[in-house]
Amino acid sequence: MANEITYEQRVHVYDKLLARNGMLLQSVVALEELSEAQKEICKMLREKGDIDHLAEEIADATIMLEQMRHYFGINQQVCDHMDMKIRKMVARLMLEEN
Repeated sequence: MANEITYEQRVHVYDKLLARNGMLLQSVVALEELSEAQKEICKMLREKGDIDHLAEEIADATIMLEQMRHYFGINQQVCDHMDMKIRKMVARLMLEEN
């Protein structure tokens, strides 16, 4: 399932937030959202979490990471690193299967 809001629309919002709040505040918010997602994952592992709350926190963290990718101009680099790392995972899985 794809997002209803396009990447271009999200970037427009991110640029407005950056202009209003500045890089420092947006970076702090990113760290806070990552921490909240981490906390929810821990709750799930302890079987005390809520799946909808986990989904919400992962969405918040993902949005903030996407902002950081955009603000630092590293979206393509992140994609390249992801591809490389996933290829390594596939190679390891194929070795394990043999």
